[in-house]
Amino acid sequence: MEITPTKRQLYPDIACGFLIIHMVFGHITQHAGLWQGQQSLYTFWCSLIFFMMPWFFFKAGMFFREKPTLVEIKASAKRLLIPFALFSFFGACLEYAAKMSHEGFTAAGFIRDNLHALLMGGALESNPPLWFLFSLFFARIIFNILFKKLPDYIIAIIGLLAACAFMYAPLGLPHYFGNISAGLCFLAAGHFLKDKQFIRPVLIAAIVTFIAIFAANAPQVDMRLHHVSSGLYFLWFPASLAGIVILDHIARIRLLEKIRLQAIGKDSMTYYVLHWLVIVCASIVIKRVLPDASTELKIALYTIACGIILPLTVFIQKRIKSCKHSETSR
Repeated sequence: MEITPTKRQLYPDIACGFLIIHMVFGHITQHAGLWQGQQSLYTFWCSLIFFMMPWFFFKAGMFFREKPTLVEIKASAKRLLIPFALFSFFGACLEYAAKMSHEGFTAAGFIRDNLHALLMGGALESNPPLWFLFSLFFARIIFNILFKKLPDYIIAIIGLLAACAFMYAPLGLPHYFGNISAGLCFLAAGHFLKDKQFIRPVLIAAIVTFIAIFAANAPQVDMRLHHVSSGLYFLWFPASLAGIVILDHIARIRLLEKIRLQAIGKDSMTYYVLHWLVIVCASIVIKRVLPDASTELKIALYTIACGIILPLTVFIQKRIKSCKHSETSR
């Protein structure tokens, strides 16, 4: 008999689905030319969801289960590093094909630029969103090791202090030193607050904290680059945790189940690793077919491309898995 998922089981996927849509559309507007510096209701909305990437680390902490170190390394490598390597390769091939006809382009320069991006940023220029998979892998391994000796809230504090040290130390270190440390903080906080976040006093404290910090300071941090664009860096942590708690409460509203955001949340990995490549492909085609297309038209066309290709890819993946399962069960 099929078991109907409970509200508790659905809310992480609902929140995840919402944030994936927000992320994809954000990258669509970026490629279309609508980006920072343009005052609009949309840019205000983006500034309001400043806790998007911390939420994904927080979610990883909520579902974390301690394992032997080697087991955790193998499991996390399969789940995170293999997609990272595979879709980095696809992105590099796409970028190479798109740039090879440009004046001054050389294979040596292409390789040098991408290696520099990988060494300093934890991802190739051709698919930069994949930094999260790289950083989450190391945050998980570090947390798994420390969790054997320290409580999760102490690990969160260690991650916070390390992130602040990397932020203010003038050493020119790779960006992932900082975002792994920050990710460790949010991952540990997710493990600590996985149940506590739904206590009413915690929600009230989160609402007060979020409103107070956002109204007074509005910290905006690019977690990938570990760079502060506005506000105070250390306030980003409590403000992000407050935003995460509020979003998780909102995601438990039963009406949201009818929107089917949980379907996107369950297949979030496919959307995450593929959406940038779909947008790049669409932008290449549109530049050649409609070189004078307006920003609004580009946004519409990129959105249509993602709205068709990403769900279609998920459908094909599921059909292939279903066929393989049918064959093995015979």
